[in-house]
Amino acid sequence: MFHCPGLILARVALFSCSIAGMVILGPAAAGADQLEAGRWTGGGGLGFLGNTPDGAAEFAFNGHADYFVTHTLSVGPLAQYAGAGNDFLFGLSAQAKYWWDIPGIGNLAKLVVQGGVGFVRAGIKDTDSGTANTYGSFLIPLGVGVDYAVTERLAVTADFLLNVTSLGGTVRSGGRDFDLHTNVMPGFYLGIRF
Repeated sequence: MFHCPGLILARVALFSCSIAGMVILGPAAAGADQLEAGRWTGGGGLGFLGNTPDGAAEFAFNGHADYFVTHTLSVGPLAQYAGAGNDFLFGLSAQAKYWWDIPGIGNLAKLVVQGGVGFVRAGIKDTDSGTANTYGSFLIPLGVGVDYAVTERLAVTADFLLNVTSLGGTVRSGGRDFDLHTNVMPGFYLGIRF
């Protein structure tokens, strides 16, 4: 496995965000069906991140916390991590989300549109070129999803994200150029919100 100080930093940051989220979301958190101004909610998901710098689709997970400014607008952090293979990617962004009620379902289902800005860091070990490097870039996650409250405290989610970036670069190895650059990394996550 490819080891890098950035990987350790990414794992520590993700763990720290998770602990901070649990502390913040403690007993004052809103229920999954209560999207009220001044309340926190959070969750996470598992899925895939595609078109990574080495061209592969990677198993990924994300975590988020949302502070509701109004009952339809929230802001908060989004962390994304992929690292099951020989590469790792870690993205952190500040997101704004707009929540629309889907009619006819009693305020249980919501269409969620989001956008944000942040950074992404990746450690790439490319087997085709035999090279390894660490890259960093801006990150603009844009997405749409569906949120369905199963109980008062739990909702299931499905989110599709387009991660706009300028991650990676072109490397030369063995007299050939290898393109390890990407501009858009689509992601799909199934998860929960509490």
